Amino acid sequence: MADQKIEFRKIRDFGENINDSLVFIKQNYKGLLASFFAICGVFLLCRSIFNGIYQSKYFGIFDQLRKGINSPERIWTSIFPIEYFLTILFTWLSFTAMNTVLGSYIKIYVEQDGLKPTIEQIWELFKKYFLKILMYSVPVSLLIMAGFVFCLAPGVYLGVVLMPFSLVIIIEDADFGKAFGRCFEIIRGNFWQSLAIYFVATIIYSFGGAIVSMLVGAIAGIAAFFTTNSIGATAGIVTSIFGVFSSIFYIIFFVSLAFQYFSLVEKRDGTGILQRIESIGGDKNNFNNIEEQF
Repeated sequence: MADQKIEFRKIRDFGENINDSLVFIKQNYKGLLASFFAICGVFLLCRSIFNGIYQSKYFGIFDQLRKGINSPERIWTSIFPIEYFLTILFTWLSFTAMNTVLGSYIKIYVEQDGLKPTIEQIWELFKKYFLKILMYSVPVSLLIMAGFVFCLAPGVYLGVVLMPFSLVIIIEDADFGKAFGRCFEIIRGNFWQSLAIYFVATIIYSFGGAIVSMLVGAIAGIAAFFTTNSIGATAGIVTSIFGVFSSIFYIIFFVSLAFQYFSLVEKRDGTGILQRIESIGGDKNNFNNIEEQF
């Protein structure tokens, strides 16, 4: 039995958003994971490798202390090695790649009226939007961080308002100015609902990723410690595993974000209603040419 098409362009309340997010992922998990790892895999792998090396060196401080090595210079280089900065770089690249791939998947799904996208289709959109989202994310991130630094409330507000920024760029093919203004336009009157949805989606994805990562990481960590007798090596392996699984569960958050974005747009523009009205007018069952019967 074919999966029932999920309509994105409709208004959803809190419960419908979470429920439809899980249903959509259940119906599309194969395509989502395939495109996710096929395109984002390189960035995720590099991030995991450098993060594992960094954590190994960072927690290697405890190995040094166990061995009686307490040189301040060696400890400092263990805290901020080159892998630390490479981890930050590939975390940024990975996050941008994940947003671009998932946004592209949803855009194609909507445009094809529920037909599941192929990796080739997603790759074409990825090439178009990845660098644009990467560059635009710099001023947006700095603005949100400034809001948190100077006062917590502006940071939270800007974070919620600009959450669908990358989606606006992909779905509406917008430039920076249009996407920035659009985020403030569609959020009017819907801030608290959006905050609640993002908060719950974050909890689901964080706890889901943490539980799975802890189970797998604990097994791998115990095996690594008894094999290497090194706290640093054990920490590197566990954090790498945690990073991979938390990235997979990020799909839950992004899909929920996408449903909320379309709900906000529908409240503002009524695009979905207009399309359904037009589809009724274009129905193949046209009775205009049927002769009257008496």
